[in-house]
Amino acid sequence: MISLLRPTTSPPLTASIDRMTAHLGPDPTNEKPTILLVHGSWQGAWSWEPVQARLHATGYRTLAPTLPGHEPGDDRSRVTHSDYVTSVLDVLDAAPDIPMVLVGHSFGGTVISRVADLRPECCQMLVYYSAFVPGDGEPVDLPAPFLDTIRQLATASPDYSIALPYEAFRSGFANTATEAEAERIYARLTPEPFGPVVEPIPLPRFDALDIPSVYISCRQDQAMPPGHFHPRQSSRLRQPRLIEVDGDHEALLTAPDRLAEAILAAVAPLPGPTPLATTGEARD
Repeated sequence: MISLLRPTTSPPLTASIDRMTAHLGPDPTNEKPTILLVHGSWQGAWSWEPVQARLHATGYRTLAPTLPGHEPGDDRSRVTHSDYVTSVLDVLDAAPDIPMVLVGHSFGGTVISRVADLRPECCQMLVYYSAFVPGDGEPVDLPAPFLDTIRQLATASPDYSIALPYEAFRSGFANTATEAEAERIYARLTPEPFGPVVEPIPLPRFDALDIPSVYISCRQDQAMPPGHFHPRQSSRLRQPRLIEVDGDHEALLTAPDRLAEAILAAVAPLPGPTPLATTGEARD
C-alpha cells in the first residue's frame, strides 16, 4: 500500500449533453479555438468548472464531458478505455467548431492521445496537464507499487472499481489545499473503473502526428514519485512546450487561476478553427 498512501520520493458507453459542462462560453463565431477539457481519474466534468469560468472570461469556448463510469450510480464493472475515447469522439462529432484544443488531466492524457491518433484532423493542439502519455500498445505508465495498491483496492470492491483513500488524496493529490478544501473536493470523487487502467492503448500513428503539444507541469504535484510526470511522461511527446506552474495535482480545483493562465499561455499562439467540410475531412 505504499505508493497510494504516500508516493515514494526517489487520472458501449458514451457521454451525453447531460454529462457535460459546455457551451457556456462566448459567441462560437469568434476566432479563438474551442478547448475540450478531459478530466482524470475519480473526477468528472464538474472538476473543470472553475477553470472553464476563467477561460470563458477571456473569450474561449469550452467543452468538458464526463467520461463513462464517473457519475454516481454508473455501472463501472464493464467500462473500458475505448468507452472513454468514444465519449470524447462523440463530442467532437457533434461540435461544429473543429479542430479543437484537447486538454487532458492525469489519466485524461491517455484519452486525448488515443483521440488524436484516431482523429488527428480534429486536434489543433494537445495539452497535457500533469498527465500520462502512453506508448503504443501499452497501458498507462504507473509505478509498480501504485499499480499493486489499486489492484488490491479493486479486488476489495464489488464492481472492481477503485475508491481513492482520503489519506492518499490529501497527501498526494490535494497537498496544497486546506483541510476544508480537500474534504469538499474528496466528497465529489467517484470510484474509478479498473478496466481502463490496465487496458493496452493502441497508438500506431501518434509519434508521427504533426500536432503541436504542450506539457503543463505542477511543481507541488506529489501524486506520483518525483519526475514521473515531468520529465518521464513529457519526454514521450515530440518537442513539447513546457509550462511550469505552482500547484498540486488538483490545481484545476486548488489553483484554477494559475492553471487557466497556463492553458491560455499554451493556446495563445493558435489561430481560430478552420471549418471542416465533413468530420474527418479538411476543406481545401
